[in-house]
Amino acid sequence: MTGVRQVPVDMAERLHTAADGLLASFDDLQMSDIAAAAGVARSSLYYYFQGKDDVLSFLLKSTLDALTEAIAAAATGPGDPATRLRAVIRAHLEHLNDHPAATQVLVANLGRAGRLPEIAARVTQGFEEPVRRLLAEGAEDGSLRAQAEDELAATALFGAVLVIGLRSLVVEGSIDVDRVTELLDPMFWHGLAPE
Repeated sequence: MTGVRQVPVDMAERLHTAADGLLASFDDLQMSDIAAAAGVARSSLYYYFQGKDDVLSFLLKSTLDALTEAIAAAATGPGDPATRLRAVIRAHLEHLNDHPAATQVLVANLGRAGRLPEIAARVTQGFEEPVRRLLAEGAEDGSLRAQAEDELAATALFGAVLVIGLRSLVVEGSIDVDRVTELLDPMFWHGLAPE
């Protein structure tokens, strides 16, 4: 991703602060544009990144790390597995809404952003694994219907939330998390509710 050098905290924070503006027009940017937007010297940027694809990869990795933290907090929060699964879906929608440019660029550049398997592994670790655990817990305590394949169900939930969130971002410019959650609830829970 960024070679062997650890990006300093100050530079990482500057890049994150500039991320939405950078990612919105990333294809048209040069390293000098990225350096200027982040307020760092171009030579410093090149010290830590080989090129703009490395910067893109770094920003997307950071975005996925933030999603992982939000999902983990929701998945381990209070309530039964069904309540925590609702919280996970809401946290995912909120994260997408908070990082609109990163979300759209992530999906558009999965292959190019480098390391597609690494990004897929981060999605699995950050979203699908906690959801699989919640599905299994819910099946065990009766708050959710047992799924034939928890892994496939977790992937389906991730995909559904991501696509619905992306649609809202592209069509409406933002995600009305309360409205979308309200619309998703009956759709998801009818299929996941205990028989």
